Amino acid sequence: MLFLLLSYTVEFRIIGEAGQPLSDAFIYVKEIGVRAYTDRRGKARVELKEGEYHVLLQALGYRVGRLKINVSGDTTIIFTMKPLTFFLGEVEVSPKTRSAYESSEPRFLEAMPFVGDQDVGYFISVAPGVVPVYGLSYFSVRGSSPFENLITYDGIPLFNAFSYYGMYTPINVDIVRAVKFLRGGFTPEVGNLSGSLIDFQSDEPDSFSAIIRVSRTNSGVALKGRNWVLSGRIGLFSPLKGINVIGTITGDVSGKYSWGNSLRGVSFSFVANRSVNSYQNAYRGLFYTSTIFNGGAALHGRYALGRLLLKPGIVYSVSTFRSEDLSYRLPYVTDYYIFNADTRYGVGRAYLDVDAGNVIFGTETQVINSSIYGVALDISDTSLVIYLLQHAYPTKVFWGNYAKYRYEDEHTLSEVGGRIDFFPGMGFRFSPSGFYKYYLNTRWAFKVQGGLYRQFFTSIFAFPPSVFYYVPVERSEIESYQVLLGAERTFPWGIAELTFFGKYYPRFTYMTPRLEEKVGNLRSFGMDLWVRKESKVPLPITADVSLTLMNSRIRYEGDTVWYPTPWDVNVTLNTTVFGYIRKGGWEVVLGSNVAFYYGRPFRGIISHWRSPFYGEEFVLDSTHALRMPPYARVDIFWRSPIPFKLGPFSLDVSFSVINLFPRKDVTFDPTNPDADLANLTASYPISSIVLRAIY
Repeated sequence: MLFLLLSYTVEFRIIGEAGQPLSDAFIYVKEIGVRAYTDRRGKARVELKEGEYHVLLQALGYRVGRLKINVSGDTTIIFTMKPLTFFLGEVEVSPKTRSAYESSEPRFLEAMPFVGDQDVGYFISVAPGVVPVYGLSYFSVRGSSPFENLITYDGIPLFNAFSYYGMYTPINVDIVRAVKFLRGGFTPEVGNLSGSLIDFQSDEPDSFSAIIRVSRTNSGVALKGRNWVLSGRIGLFSPLKGINVIGTITGDVSGKYSWGNSLRGVSFSFVANRSVNSYQNAYRGLFYTSTIFNGGAALHGRYALGRLLLKPGIVYSVSTFRSEDLSYRLPYVTDYYIFNADTRYGVGRAYLDVDAGNVIFGTETQVINSSIYGVALDISDTSLVIYLLQHAYPTKVFWGNYAKYRYEDEHTLSEVGGRIDFFPGMGFRFSPSGFYKYYLNTRWAFKVQGGLYRQFFTSIFAFPPSVFYYVPVERSEIESYQVLLGAERTFPWGIAELTFFGKYYPRFTYMTPRLEEKVGNLRSFGMDLWVRKESKVPLPITADVSLTLMNSRIRYEGDTVWYPTPWDVNVTLNTTVFGYIRKGGWEVVLGSNVAFYYGRPFRGIISHWRSPFYGEEFVLDSTHALRMPPYARVDIFWRSPIPFKLGPFSLDVSFSVINLFPRKDVTFDPTNPDADLANLTASYPISSIVLRAIY
């Protein structure tokens, strides 16, 4: 019995060929799924029982390392990572090279353009297959609706996480070890989503450090100690000219504390952020204020039992939204408008995941509660009725179960599994899905992914709150059939990836302004192309080009016409180029991004057109067929150290200009501030400076 409980400490020290320690290197023990990241000294520790293990080691810019180790006592392993080999500007890559958009370290995020701060929302908006909607409040991934995206911090759901005008990442990247961004076609353990998953994973340091951040839009501090992290920030953003007041006051706290080791232990994580958004436009007579709160906590456990790794946990998350509308000019709406609202959405989740190597299975129970209270206007040709709105949904108990089998050899990587879920009023639902990738040779790889996906609760956000609500669906789940087909090809200079996607929703649940639940149909299809060029000769430069073509149409309940969705787009083209200049311990990052959008529909019934030749015009769009004019956005960004220190702190500075060459002939919707914000970066340049002191 003592033998079964005994574990040993294995310390990894990961270094480069010159002997320098490699921080943020990824260590994965395949047999039991244990993961670890090296600290700034290149060290990481894992607890393993006696036996033989296969270990995978990865670091940005280095070849993948593989080890087979025999553990019979405490030991230290020193491993030298070899950089990607370059011959006359050629880079050695393989089809197994992962897209940087799928799992990114904080250092990579800092090398991306940002709005106000190193903003993950902006980082995602330039990823292949992604279409930003309402600025960065929403985003559509490979044709899915924006309501099918899930954002988490250590497993805690964060609803409305990018709704703060898209200028504020809800989690301080200084306490994040990685951001995982999965695009479409989820495996069963993730859940009933076919959009995207953005998972912030907190750091796991083993020594004390501190980072103080000061910028034009937010400032804060991140503290790290052995087995704990803690962060707090406050922020202010007010960018738009020509409008009396528009802006966001934000604040957040987050952190984690861990006990035990990688085999047996518990971690506690928490997060809370609050945002007060204001929009005051005297010209249009619109005065809105909204207050958003997101908070939650999670207790995650891990216990190794033989070859099984048990992962129990409890998660709670709550989101509230309160709006105040003091507009003296009635909005241009048809017949109904909720102009003051107070809503709440809470979810508690208990789960048990079991990792048995190639087989993963688990069960979860969620308790969901939501409500809305407020004041609404009922408008007709002859009358205006004001009445109180009260709607408290009954508590729902959701039960889900999943299983997945994973197989990998020299040529094949495949996953197949499914979920059996139970939701009140709908009964049991089965959702199969799978993924298959075949490496034809060292150059080519082909993949297919898809299945049936069901979503039983959703979040809808818009500002003003006329179409805002959180709701567990009552009449029907959001059901979709999805297929993704793709190919990857490596070249001497880099890698290219082409993906085709098709989605059909026989039951798409949506909410009307009257809070009536409707079930319509939705269809999306298109393709995205991603090309990456990497070179170290003559300078270390990385260039990304992504092209997305998409057609998305919705048919409302009781209608026969297919209308374009608010996230439909004909062409989205993004080009990002950044490079490093390294000398000794200094590192300077320079980069630029060009984004081109064409074919996005108008956001409202009344659209506002402004041009230098014709002035201002209001356009009535009753057919939802009008288009926004195409526009291109040019951004530049820069990060570098400052050549002096402040006591024990080293300093670095980042600078970014979003939309270097603005244009004025863009469209606006005078009834919807979100439409203004969606075109914010097309109308005005926004600059940001971030100063960090690192201890």
